[in-house]
Amino acid sequence: MFVDKLKERKQPVDSKTEFEEVYHTYHQKVYSYFIKHTGSTFLSEELVQLTFIKLWKNFARSMAAEISVSSQIFCIARSTLIDELRKQARERDMLQTIRQEEKASYTQNAVFENYQYKEIYDAINTLPPVRKKVFQLRKFYGYSYEDIARNLSISKKTVEDHITKATKQLKKILNYKLSIFFLLSFFIK
Repeated sequence: MFVDKLKERKQPVDSKTEFEEVYHTYHQKVYSYFIKHTGSTFLSEELVQLTFIKLWKNFARSMAAEISVSSQIFCIARSTLIDELRKQARERDMLQTIRQEEKASYTQNAVFENYQYKEIYDAINTLPPVRKKVFQLRKFYGYSYEDIARNLSISKKTVEDHITKATKQLKKILNYKLSIFFLLSFFIK
């Protein structure tokens, strides 16, 4: 082949000129090799560049070797492709690991939210009936203190007192239960 005949020359030739000849001779063949294996024009162009950069770094030694330029280029191209495929596999593995961790985290959060809602409703059910009704009307349905007082035929001050006592009681119950849940979830992992 033409480029392999460069090796047979006895006089020294400019490395840059020789490299350009090698590049123009093999560029399209190497590109076709990468397209065949990757199916991506962008990735193939990147891999062609990497291949010829690696060849350039050792060009003087490559030209002195007994192995044909063609064999050397495709050996470099093959190792460049393998390196890229390994890199992509590592990236896929990392992405899959991240997705699994996110899914596990989402599941833990969902379990915790369900636990929280259940604990809140259970705690509300421990309130005395009138206090429970006042709390629910205020917090769940958004009634004003005046509306609650009118609906239940109690004073506005009594409504305020029920809300204050209900909030304190719920905080006390929920802080204790959530503390236990956090401790258990920490040790279960």
